[in-house]
Amino acid sequence: MSTEAVPTMTINDVRIDPEKLMYKDDLLAFLRENGENDRALSKIRDRQYEAFGEELMWRYPISEGWHLGTFIVLVKEGFLSLPFDFIDKEDYELLELGDAEMIDAATMQSFIDDWRSFSDDLLSAMTDMLHALKS
Repeated sequence: MSTEAVPTMTINDVRIDPEKLMYKDDLLAFLRENGENDRALSKIRDRQYEAFGEELMWRYPISEGWHLGTFIVLVKEGFLSLPFDFIDKEDYELLELGDAEMIDAATMQSFIDDWRSFSDDLLSAMTDMLHALKS
């Protein structure tokens, strides 16, 4: 396990002190002990909000190829993908911790490209729907 922390950075105007972040393995162990789902992940969100005044995870709700979606979570080593395939009425997203992995630059670029394609297509379709409704 690499224990090298990411450098200090700013995300969405929040200055990130890497010393306040959890290690990937600690986060995964916490989830294994407290539930491999979004309900348990909310406890990590609370911890992040307390330390940074902001949550440092983002739900990526479109398929990245193998899973229904993923959470992108900032950890001490970088950005962790926590994929999910199922959503439960009580526990929300059920995480696939066995497929959790660190995100590299190529994967992040793919996420960006896929999101842009998804959102551009949806926005275009909804704009056409609006025009049809107004006709």
